[in-house]
Amino acid sequence: MKPSTKAISTKPLPTPDLSDEQYLGAVCGLRPCRHGGLRVETEQLGSKKIIHNYGHGGCGVTISFGSAQLAADLVSKAAPKGDRIIVLGAGVVGLTTARELLHRGYQVIIYADKIAQDTTSSIAGALWLPVGIDFGDSPAKVQRMHDVLQRSQTVFRSLDPKLYGIEDLSIYEPKISSTEPDLFDTGIIAKPIKIDSFPFECAAEPGRVFKTLFIHNNRFLSAIHKDVIELGAEIRQRKFASIDELADLNESVMVNCLALGSRALFGDKQVYAARGVLVHMKPQDLGYGIHDGFKYLFPREDALILGGCFHEYDWDDKPDQEMIDEILNHHRRFFGQF
Repeated sequence: MKPSTKAISTKPLPTPDLSDEQYLGAVCGLRPCRHGGLRVETEQLGSKKIIHNYGHGGCGVTISFGSAQLAADLVSKAAPKGDRIIVLGAGVVGLTTARELLHRGYQVIIYADKIAQDTTSSIAGALWLPVGIDFGDSPAKVQRMHDVLQRSQTVFRSLDPKLYGIEDLSIYEPKISSTEPDLFDTGIIAKPIKIDSFPFECAAEPGRVFKTLFIHNNRFLSAIHKDVIELGAEIRQRKFASIDELADLNESVMVNCLALGSRALFGDKQVYAARGVLVHMKPQDLGYGIHDGFKYLFPREDALILGGCFHEYDWDDKPDQEMIDEILNHHRRFFGQF
C-alpha cells in the first residue's frame, strides 16, 4: 500500500511548551536488539517446534504485523488449522502474532510474565519508521525486511484509525538529522521534502519534512489485546526459567516472541539491549512530530513524548536524572527555549 499522499501543511503550527510546569515524569525501556537482525525461523527442540519471532530492535511496533505474518506462515507448515498453538510473550509482537494465528483458524494460548500495557512495548514512541534494527547481512535478508515492512504497513492502513490510535503525522527534521536516506528508497514512506523554514518557532536549521504513521501506543495495545481475547485466545501469566519447562507443555508448536527473554531462555547471545529514556510532558495537540536521530518529539494523546537515547548493551531499565536533563535541554535548545 502506498504511503499517504495528503499534503503537508504549510500553515503556522504551535510551538510546544517545554517548561518545568509541563513535566510529568520519565520512563526507561530496553529495546530488544539482535546482531543479524530479525529472527523468524523454525527450530526443533526435542518433540517441539519453536518458531522464533524476535530481534525487532527499535521498531517492534513498526514491523510487528509483518513479522507476525512470516511467523504464521511457518506455523502453517508445522501444524494444521484448528491446532492449539502457544505464543510466548504478550508485548506487541506476541499480541500481533496471536492475532494473526487466530485469524488463520488456530487456537492460541499466550504465556507471558507481563501483559500488553505492562511490557516494554507500551513505552514505545511509536513512529512508523524502521530504525534501530539491523536489516541483515545479505541481500536476501534485506529483501525480507522490505517485505516485512510492506506487509506491516498494509495491515496498519487497513485498521480503523480511531479505534487503534493510528494517524498520518508530518515529521520535521533539522538539516543535521542523521536519518538514513535508504529508509525511503522502497517508496513505503514518501521521500522527505526539503524546506526553507519550519512552520513553528525553532532555533534549529530547517532540513526536511515527511509523512508517516504515528501510533498512539496505549490505545493501540489495548485494541490489539482486546482483539485476541475476543477471537478466543487464552492468556496465562507465567515465566519460564528453562526450555525444559516448555517440554512439559502438551502443545507441540510454539511461537517465541520473548524479545530480550530469548537470550536467557533460548541461549541466543546475539540478543542485546539498547536502553532508551523518554520524558513525558503534559499532552499538547501539536499536529506534527520532530525526528532528530534518537532525539525526537511525538504528540501522543496521553503525553507529549520527548526522546531519547540509544545506549547499546545497557541493561539499566531505570531513568536517570542526567539523561532526563540532557533530553529536556536538547529539545529546549531546539525550540529556542533553553
